[in-house]
Amino acid sequence: MTAPARRQMGFLLDTTRCIGCNACRVSCQVHNATGPAVAWRLVTSHEQGSFPDVTRHHLSIACNHCERPACLAACPEGAIHKRETDGIVLIDSDRCNGCGRCIGACPYGAPQREPERDAVSKCDFCVERQEKGQPPVCVETCVGGALLFGALDELAEQAPMRTLHRTIDGFPDPEWTRPAIRFLIDEPRIATDKVPRP
Repeated sequence: MTAPARRQMGFLLDTTRCIGCNACRVSCQVHNATGPAVAWRLVTSHEQGSFPDVTRHHLSIACNHCERPACLAACPEGAIHKRETDGIVLIDSDRCNGCGRCIGACPYGAPQREPERDAVSKCDFCVERQEKGQPPVCVETCVGGALLFGALDELAEQAPMRTLHRTIDGFPDPEWTRPAIRFLIDEPRIATDKVPRP
């Protein structure tokens, strides 16, 4: 069991603005030089309802830097750790033996096998960019302004007068790992649990 981070960083995805263009995924691949076979950020589309009342939304998901990371618990080498300062979950590539247990444990598909190195890697929340005062490259590249980030307890300030949700259709149950991501949704169309405002 990991101790709670002093200031948990997280993502905020506004599904009413995401157009599913994959610019976030591609910019992540380019910035991190992962190549086309490895995608630390995945974009999927989800439909609900039946004709004529059909709705569609897109999900842009990377590592959620969970409060209780399943990948960390599954790693036999201690190669995964969660930073106490900001809750970002990182993989030490020098300690990773490529066993892939973290891949099977993560419900969000965040850890990715790198075939050329026979090792596992994943989103590191662009820590080197954040340390320079820059946003993660996926946030900076989002053409619709749908992807935001910040301290989890302050994300509501980026969307005044709107309700943040912990889950959405197409997203695994958050109770298991407590992911550091929140969603803004078209509330009349997609029912989900709400995050109470402080």
